Amino acid sequence: MNSQFKIKFLNHLNKKNNKGFTLIELLVVVIIIGVLAAIALPNLLGQVAKGRQAEAKNNLGAINRAQQAYRLEEATFGALSNLPLKVTGQYYDFSDGATAASATGANQKASAKTAYDNDILDYKSAVGQMSDGTFSAVICEQTTNPSATTPGDATAGTAAAQAACPTNTKAIK
Repeated sequence: MNSQFKIKFLNHLNKKNNKGFTLIELLVVVIIIGVLAAIALPNLLGQVAKGRQAEAKNNLGAINRAQQAYRLEEATFGALSNLPLKVTGQYYDFSDGATAASATGANQKASAKTAYDNDILDYKSAVGQMSDGTFSAVICEQTTNPSATTPGDATAGTAAAQAACPTNTKAIK
C-alpha cells in the first residue's frame, strides 16, 4: 500500500468527531428564547391580573343579587353587613359605598388590597329599584391607571334613572 495513503487513512481513523454546538449557535438560540420571553411575559402578567379581577366582578354580582333579594324582603336595601351573604376576598376588600343604603338603592366597592393595588383595577357596583318595580344594577370597572386615585361611587338606580357608573369607570355588566 502506498505510504501516503496509509498516513491519510490513519489520520482519518484518529480524527475525533466533534459532535456539538458552536458558541455562535448557542448564542443565537439564547437570543431567540430571550426575545420570545420578552414578548410573552407581559401577556402572561395581564392574564394573571384578569383572573384576579374576576374575583371582584363575581362577588359584586353576587352582592347586587343579594341586595335585590334583601329589598324584596325588607322593603329597603341593606348595608353589606346585613345581607345574607358574607364576602371575603383574597385580592380585594369589599365594603359599602359612601352613600348609605336606602329604600331606593345601595352601592358597594371592591378595593384592591395593598399588595395588589398597582396590578389590578378597582370596581364599584350599584343597585336600585325604579318606579316601575324593576331593578337596575351595574358593575363599574376603573378605566384609569390602577395606582391612580380611586373613582367615585356608582350611583344607585332611582325612581327616575337607572344605576350609573362614575367618571373614570366603565360599565361591564
